[in-house]
Amino acid sequence: MANLTAEGVATARTPSQLLRNFSRAIQGRLDALALRFRPAGLLGRLTRALARTWTTAWWIGVTAVAASVAWALASVVGISAPVPAAVASVLTVALSLNRSLRTGVSLVAATAAAMVAAFALYQVWGLHVWTAGVLVAVSLIIGRTMRLGSDGSLQVPALALFVYYLGDDLTNDVIVQRIIATLLGVVVGVLFSFIAHPERPEERVTEQLAGISFRLGAVLVEIGRDTVNGCTRRQAAQWLTASRGLAVEVRKLGEMLDELALGTSTRTAATKTKVSRGQAIRDQYSVISQTSAQVNDIARGLFDATARGDVVIPEALGAMITSTGAALEVHASALSTMIADGGDPPTGVLRALDAVVEGRSKSVANLKTVDDTGALLLGGSILTEVDRMVHQLGGKSDS
Repeated sequence: MANLTAEGVATARTPSQLLRNFSRAIQGRLDALALRFRPAGLLGRLTRALARTWTTAWWIGVTAVAASVAWALASVVGISAPVPAAVASVLTVALSLNRSLRTGVSLVAATAAAMVAAFALYQVWGLHVWTAGVLVAVSLIIGRTMRLGSDGSLQVPALALFVYYLGDDLTNDVIVQRIIATLLGVVVGVLFSFIAHPERPEERVTEQLAGISFRLGAVLVEIGRDTVNGCTRRQAAQWLTASRGLAVEVRKLGEMLDELALGTSTRTAATKTKVSRGQAIRDQYSVISQTSAQVNDIARGLFDATARGDVVIPEALGAMITSTGAALEVHASALSTMIADGGDPPTGVLRALDAVVEGRSKSVANLKTVDDTGALLLGGSILTEVDRMVHQLGGKSDS
């Protein structure tokens, strides 16, 4: 593993780590730039959008270079049609590093089988509309059988149809060249996946969980700060949109966990022994998933309440929401340590949660002075959701 500097940045031992650190340095500068401007201002929105899209831009650039390299190498080794190499490299870079080799081998086997099927169908029935449909069905079945996923399964009929299109020009040499081109593209994709994301899948999942936790905390901090002075329907709609977007990210991350087979979907035993890293990741995913739903419920409650006009919540309640968001941010910064230690929350997280509990007592006292029934219901609903978040972030079992 790479060494850590005093600032917590991994020192590069390989070219891929050097490039990844370069990408992270740019991300850090963009994040710092975004913090210099008010979030609601034009410059604030532009710089935040730029910071959010850097990771995607980096991935696009790496993938484009991988496709070009695969195409060039296919041409150098004498392959007349380098397109399959470029396509295979693009697909492989998009996969997680843990799955690249396994999926690459399956992709070569599935592509070879689909090409043989295309050749056989053409020899028996010739080229017709219905034979093309049969070839697509057969190729998709092959892709699913090889467990290539939705994207990988779609590539198989695309390549098979390309070969099928050659008609009388299709020969055994052509089939071999297409297989070699696909294998070459997969190898290039695996190599470039180290540049796109050199961490192990567990590390990348942990990083994504921490990012979602931090952004959920930021939403709560903003809600707690702004609702004290009056929350408009437009503001509530923005918070609701942000929380729903994070919920979508959580669901996609859950699908990734299932594909990587990290941990189990549910804990079967609530023991005090140290759990595996995969199970600790799964447990933290469960915490973030539930927390995402609760932040969404708070945002939804505020949005519904603004249908009657601007909403102002008691100052103590706003402070409690803000401290809950701050606790989520602390949780995000400590997530990798928590997973390495088996999931137990560190002292910093517990102290942040203690501040939330203290703020809750003040919020209850503050709500008792409110005469508006709607405000009481909204405040009670927020208290319930915060209690659940404190329970989850504190690592307490529901059993």
